[in-house]
Formats: sequence, C-alpha cells, structure tokens
Amino acid sequence: MSGMDLHHKEILKLIKQNSGTPTKHTFSDSYLGNSHPRYPISNPVLRGVLKDWMVKHRHLSVNEFEKLLTSLFEGISSTEKSAAGMMLDYATHDQKQFNPKIFNIWLNHVIGWVEVDTLCTSKYTRTEITAQWKRWKPLLIKFSKSKNIQKRRASIVLLCVPLRRPENAELVEVALQNIDRLKIEKEVLITKAISWVLRSMVKNYRKSVLAYLTDNKTTLPAIAVRETMKKLMTGRKNG
Repeated sequence: MSGMDLHHKEILKLIKQNSGTPTKHTFSDSYLGNSHPRYPISNPVLRGVLKDWMVKHRHLSVNEFEKLLTSLFEGISSTEKSAAGMMLDYATHDQKQFNPKIFNIWLNHVIGWVEVDTLCTSKYTRTEITAQWKRWKPLLIKFSKSKNIQKRRASIVLLCVPLRRPENAELVEVALQNIDRLKIEKEVLITKAISWVLRSMVKNYRKSVLAYLTDNKTTLPAIAVRETMKKLMTGRKNG
C-alpha cells in the first residue's frame, strides 16, 4: 500500500464508501475470466463516482493521470482495474496524450474479457488510436504476436470502436492482418473478439467484410462467420 498513488488511495476510499466488502471466487469468476476480488458496486454507481472525481481533477497533468491509471491497474481488485479503464472515458484531451506504449504495461495486469474490454473499448480509442496512428499501428501488430492472450485479444478489440467510423482503409488492413494471425486459435477470448471486430466493420466496410468472409470462411472461427453473416443480412448480431 505504501507505493500506491495518492489519487489511487482517494479513489479506492470512494469505492469502499459506495460498496461493501470485496468478494473473491464467486459464481461469476468463470464468466468474467478471472478470480480477482471485486467490490460489490454497480457499474452505474462506479461510473458516477469516477466521473465526479474526474470533473474535480481536470487539472491533473498527463503524467499524473498516467501514473494514477498505472497504479489502479496494478491494484488487487478487478474493480480498481475496471475503474482505470472507465476513467479514460472522462479524461480531458490533454490527459489522454500519453504514449500508447503504456498499454503494453497495463495489459500485463488485466485478465479476462471484462478487464481487457473496459480498457480497450473506452472513448479514448474512438479518437486517439487514429490521432496517434503512427504509434498505435506497430503496437497493435506487436500485441497480435504476444504470448499473452490478453494482449492478443486487445490487438483486435482495440479496433472495434475506431472501425465504426468510415473511410480508414489502414485500420481495416491492420484488423484483417491481426485476425489472420489469430484465427486458428480456439479460445473463446479470441474467437469472440474476431466476431466482434468483424461485426464492427459491417456498417462502414461492408464489401471488405463480405469479401474477407468469402475468402476465409473455412479457416475463421465458426462463431465469427455465423455472427458476422447475420449482421450482414439483418443488421443485428442475432437475426
């Protein structure tokens, strides 16, 4: 605790004030993908606490904000790790100008789809991945080759939000290249991520998705083919 960031201590105190005793090894461990202890606080309440805190701390520099998030990701509970990802939604433009390489460190401390996705689908990704593309492109490729399955999932999931914007062929290229590297994997953490990113591309890159499915339908995870085809035909995940 002595090495914990002071702002982290403040946020953890607020989490405790708005919840009860953290739980461990509950029935949801297998669903969430990890056994990190969790504070019984609902997402809406947690987000409310974090949004209010961020409004009051808009003066935090980018370095201070990065240090805070790193401390939270290194925290013991899943709640702290998720809180760090959520705080990216409420950061100012200046606070988000850290070097994306820090994601390589943060992803060492998250396990399971909830913790990974809370970090990788924040509002940060909507603007900063394209704005800092020269830094993000090699990082995404590196993640897709990582021995860490959390980083391999991140290499795909990080692109889901940016791909909902049109006219960015380079994003599509990297997404499909990363899918090609990972499509032979059987772990649901990867197969569902592939389905998600392909479905995220449907609205703005329909022809590219259809062509890719046609050429790779025998090698892609069956769930990704099935769910993406339903999205193409009906506009929904489940037609």
